[in-house]
Amino acid sequence: MKGRGFFLALASLLVLLGCSSDDSDDNGNQQSEYYFRFKVDGSQISYDYLPESQINLTGSILFDSGTGNYVASIVGIENIFETNPLNRVTLFLSDSADIVTGVDYTNIVGEGDRTPSSVFLMSYYYEQGNLYSAALNTGPTALYELASVTFTEITETKISGTFYGTLLLYDLSGGTVELLNTLVVSEGVFAVPRY
Repeated sequence: MKGRGFFLALASLLVLLGCSSDDSDDNGNQQSEYYFRFKVDGSQISYDYLPESQINLTGSILFDSGTGNYVASIVGIENIFETNPLNRVTLFLSDSADIVTGVDYTNIVGEGDRTPSSVFLMSYYYEQGNLYSAALNTGPTALYELASVTFTEITETKISGTFYGTLLLYDLSGGTVELLNTLVVSEGVFAVPRY
């Protein structure tokens, strides 16, 4: 009788342990604390964090003593093993002031809380391999439309934030600057491991 009670208790324990909660969504897909999601011209795009096979979501914020600037680099890539650069977003800022949370960094002076003093770049290699971008408007003729990055969390292990912008595809091959196409990135959110 004692043996039977022991096995019944053991079986009950195994059933309870087997029913632990997980971080799956309604479709059974594993959710991660790291993600990179945005819309391009209204279509949702999401890059899953794949640490088992590749480091495709990453970020860093550091001080560059050579330039005296603080630098933030955030990257989301669907698949780092693509032979051509496809489906990848880069957010890059370089500023004389520390990069902090809660500040709307933009590429156009007066459009957000702060325009970086040195570099603002938002780029996206679209699925056809074309590079769309928004950068600082530093010359007399504005070449780029509004883009924005806001950091919501910066810790030793994680960087989170939001982004949006109108990104442009230029042809520079003929010695002139010719606008070929435009796309709108909206509702961008990211949480990436900090390296």
